[in-house]
Amino acid sequence: MIVVGKALSDQCGVESMWIDEPGSAKNTLSQKWVNTLRTDKERFGQALNFAARKEVETTTLEKLFTTHGVPFFIKIDVEGFELSVLRGMKRSVPYLSFEANLPEFKPEGLKCVELLGQLDPEGQFNYVVDCRRGFSLERWLSGGEFSEAFQQCTDKSIEVFWRSSSTSATQFKPATAFGPSKEQDLSANNDLASAHESIEG
Repeated sequence: MIVVGKALSDQCGVESMWIDEPGSAKNTLSQKWVNTLRTDKERFGQALNFAARKEVETTTLEKLFTTHGVPFFIKIDVEGFELSVLRGMKRSVPYLSFEANLPEFKPEGLKCVELLGQLDPEGQFNYVVDCRRGFSLERWLSGGEFSEAFQQCTDKSIEVFWRSSSTSATQFKPATAFGPSKEQDLSANNDLASAHESIEG
């Protein structure tokens, strides 16, 4: 494992990280996330201060790909800064997930889906609310289908999963000439959700 002591963004440079507490998972580069949590007393039981700020060096996913190679799976959980991170990626990867805090970041989430669709128009989407319960959708959806489902989502926080077209075409063998069976697809969903839960743990 190689640890890169930089934050991810859409460009290499220096940006401000807002700090609620040292080491807190809520610390962020997103000014919108800060403004949201300073007034939201319900999401975490109290409004947060983000009294400290620190300048941090940033890099991009594309820069990391060039240096270290393209990974099999990328998890993006950066407290409202997901769109900026994805803007720094110029090629597809087999699997990727990003967090969406709703409803405040629904526009950014939809834009993330759009960006991934531009990288691979045939890529597919699903999402989880709780990894222990597996995927929320019975099948993977196209970008257009998923955007409609995402618009209707009422959960406060979800993890959106995306898989490239090359992965969906080769990873799972079709049961018939018409594509994977429902049972195969759901089994793959559960395997990926379980792997994701292991990463979080």
